[in-house]
Amino acid sequence: MASWGTALSANDTYETIRDAFFEQYDDGEEVKDITADILKEYKELSADPEESNNFWFALAKFQWECKALDKDIFEKVKGIIESGNDIELWKKMEDVSEEDILRRGRVLRKFIEELSSEKFTARKRKNA
Repeated sequence: MASWGTALSANDTYETIRDAFFEQYDDGEEVKDITADILKEYKELSADPEESNNFWFALAKFQWECKALDKDIFEKVKGIIESGNDIELWKKMEDVSEEDILRRGRVLRKFIEELSSEKFTARKRKNA
């Protein structure tokens, strides 16, 4: 797993999905269509045991930013966080301290709180 910190955005998968998502979003595509494209294009990444959590976290975050969080994706992310799956992956990583694991847990709890709240306005499109 290519991570450089405990933040949701501190990994290569997050950046890859962000770039793909917002390129289409800024070009005026609908979130539903963008999501379908990303699920198809990055199917292997979404199934990779070491990267899938980051994939789902990123996709949920970007849908939420656009005020279009899919209920099924929210439930998937909630399940990952509540199961402790992501924390278990972090415990297996080299060069990760106990403090890093505790920080990651706080990041995940804050993230699910954010996703559970209503986003008041959708992110503006850059090219629209």
